[in-house]
Amino acid sequence: MPVIVVLIAMIAFGVFLGYPKYQVMKLEDEVRSNLKSGGFAEIEARYRPLMNAAKIDFSVLDQYPNVRFYMRNTQFSGKVLPENTQDMVNNMSCDSLESFRALEDKERTAVLNVLEEDQVVFHISLKNKFGAELASHQQKLSACPSFTALRNLKHDAEQGAEQNTITPAAAPVISSAVEAAPAAAYSGSDEAAAH
Repeated sequence: MPVIVVLIAMIAFGVFLGYPKYQVMKLEDEVRSNLKSGGFAEIEARYRPLMNAAKIDFSVLDQYPNVRFYMRNTQFSGKVLPENTQDMVNNMSCDSLESFRALEDKERTAVLNVLEEDQVVFHISLKNKFGAELASHQQKLSACPSFTALRNLKHDAEQGAEQNTITPAAAPVISSAVEAAPAAAYSGSDEAAAH
């Protein structure tokens, strides 16, 4: 009789300890299958109106685990980018990790595990209107300085943040790219665009 009680207690204890790991593994499988099935193509569709307004051609080539972001500023004809724009291109990949802060702990852990295990790399290419390469950068997301900070982040349950679904929202921060576009692109005036 005592052996049966001990056995039942051990099984219950094993299930209690193993279930959270099982949940994370299930979430990892979900994230991985979402990313492998072209999940980054959504990013292109989501940012196309913003990019068109900024006169930037934007496309995403998803060759998981290598994800390539191609941008061509159709207004910029120079051969050298301003230094702040070059820095922006270099930081886009790591800045995109900040979108995972809002995820619940298990979801964030699953996404970070997948990024680390699969060694997901973002390749960013920025060209001028003639197609000349202005900036290029590649970054393994698990090597970003903020990756470890996100891994150690504990989500405050008291905040009452609504639960987010897992999507491949690790797109580069596009608002910075828009700032680099000429002012004529935002004016909406054909006269301003001609200058």
